Amino acid sequence: MSTLRAKRDPSSEPVRVHAQFGQEFPGADASATEVTLNLTLAGTVTINRVEELLAQYGLVLKGFNVLAVVTGADGPLTPTAIAERTFVGKTTVTSVLDALERRALVRRSPHPTNRRSVLVAVTETGREVCQDILRRLHALEAQWLSAMPEPDRQELLRLLGEAKGLFSRAQVPPRPADQVPDQGG
Repeated sequence: MSTLRAKRDPSSEPVRVHAQFGQEFPGADASATEVTLNLTLAGTVTINRVEELLAQYGLVLKGFNVLAVVTGADGPLTPTAIAERTFVGKTTVTSVLDALERRALVRRSPHPTNRRSVLVAVTETGREVCQDILRRLHALEAQWLSAMPEPDRQELLRLLGEAKGLFSRAQVPPRPADQVPDQGG
């Protein structure tokens, strides 16, 4: 049985729940928990590797996500359009743009027809930084997954797509009122 280890656990063994899991959590499904745990862990480790690369450029994932979207756009975008195309919430886009603009990676200008909005465009420096990151990231992705045969990658992609769909459609019911602790004095 694998247990959680440091961020860099080089084993290929999935994390498993303990033998008494079903007794401890009646009605739970051990393999469903293991899949959820391993998806979360694999995602976290992957993000950690990507962020190690981004840190070399003074960026974090949210900032790079916004920079890549603005760089790949056919023209300037509004902050609302950026939020719709990224994993960054609408309220966070402004602070991310502030940071990118301070580093001269993007520039904001007044919107020509909407006084309440701005347009965001990539600068030449921003374009060069983004292209360098993408070039290095895609080479690293190939290196990181080089030991996995192509048929296995395709099967993993199929399974990840299925899991993504299941989790996207999943609902979390509200907490039952009788389980909410009394907040009073």
